Amino acid sequence: MSRARRAYERALDGPSRLRPGPRQQPGPAPHRNDGPARRYSYERLVTVDLRHTYFNGSEDRCPVLRCQPTPDTRVRMRDWGLLFLDEGTDFSVLFDSNRLDAFLSAVERRSQQGQWTWLSFVLVPETPYFVNFTDLPSDFQPNLYNLYFNNLGAHFVGSPPSPTDQPLHCEGSSVLPILLNPGEHVTADSRQRVVGTQVQVVLVSQAVDRVVVMDLSGQQVLCKPCSIPKSLLAQRTPYLITCAQVAQARAKGPDEEQRVGTVLYLDLAGVPEGLYTLQQLAADGQLLSQEVVLYTQAYPAPLGFVDLVLAKPSPQDTGLYPLCDVPPQGEGARVVPLELQLCFERRSTRWCYYVVPPKGVTYEQLRLVDTDPSQPVTFSGPTPHLIPGAGVTQRFLADQDLPLQERSTFVFELKGLRTQGLFENTLMSRVPVATPALVQPRSGPAPGKPRSTRPTRHTRDTRAAPEESRDYSDIFLNL
Repeated sequence: MSRARRAYERALDGPSRLRPGPRQQPGPAPHRNDGPARRYSYERLVTVDLRHTYFNGSEDRCPVLRCQPTPDTRVRMRDWGLLFLDEGTDFSVLFDSNRLDAFLSAVERRSQQGQWTWLSFVLVPETPYFVNFTDLPSDFQPNLYNLYFNNLGAHFVGSPPSPTDQPLHCEGSSVLPILLNPGEHVTADSRQRVVGTQVQVVLVSQAVDRVVVMDLSGQQVLCKPCSIPKSLLAQRTPYLITCAQVAQARAKGPDEEQRVGTVLYLDLAGVPEGLYTLQQLAADGQLLSQEVVLYTQAYPAPLGFVDLVLAKPSPQDTGLYPLCDVPPQGEGARVVPLELQLCFERRSTRWCYYVVPPKGVTYEQLRLVDTDPSQPVTFSGPTPHLIPGAGVTQRFLADQDLPLQERSTFVFELKGLRTQGLFENTLMSRVPVATPALVQPRSGPAPGKPRSTRPTRHTRDTRAAPEESRDYSDIFLNL
């Protein structure tokens, strides 16, 4: 019984070729190109090295942040022959040397027209504990705020941003590392409020005539009126009316106007992701209010946003850039590869050990000691502490904040004497260290300073002790 040979079997030379008979030879490729193969030669334009002092086992290189270009940046890079390369602990933008002239010409045209050229990227953490082991506020929420960086404030290590930094970079006369983050490491000052496609703007007063959206370069990308002539409302849908249409309607003569209310909604779906300034302006152009927001993707939830400007906007601006001598500041654009570092600092917490003895067993002379005699870490305690589900435990509290590390350099020993025992022994030779999975912010009296309860003839001070807010790492030792 024979069956019809299906089309996909003929195309793939599938099971039918197992039947007796001569095997069919594949024909020539339908779109064969007999010309010479195109050659690519890519070189680095700009590189951002991600560093984090928590990863002491990998020379402070951060492997848990993934970078990806925004959709608008992908289109620009494709048009200019640029290539994105993520190497795990850093990412780079490469250019095709065969298309370098076309790329530089495009940047020169934009610069001569007063337009900036920049590329945008988002940083997405691969671990849910990134904020826990990073020196950031414990309540930092990436869905509300993101860390924002751009090279307009890039600077050499150990010095503030200066307009003379770019000439030094173009001449190659400085070998100092270049930091993308303000200061020596990333801080909470780099936070920007995150908004989605629909932005709610609360108007500060009835005098607000329009809300203007400005991009990174200060160019207006969106304008929405807050007061619209009624003659225009009869012709168009309110949310589609622009500031230019309101200006044209007002030029025809005075007309009664209707306000949008106390809240204005902006639609950012038509603009690229990035940093924007929302300005509330009066009818005469006076600035009434201003707010900076970051419009970025919602999923996967990013932690940071990076803008890389390719050429220096003006001679008085600070920062460092991969393109030098771009007209009108120079005679012709050229590439000087730029290497930037984005440095994060590890978090330090107050380590709190809870010794949980076996049921019915008690210990005396408990001590938690540091095996490093050069700069030993000391602990206060033990003090009895009731833990639900574990009973009465003995708590040891570090007298100083200790850093979280990928490979901890601390080695602590728990020593003690069992009740009715003969001698003191080491109960635990290498106690566990703090993990970034358990970082708990707490407020209370300063730790490590127990209050004295001995009665005295002096009047007792009833004022509450000053409270401190700090991060704690709880570690339980089950004997």
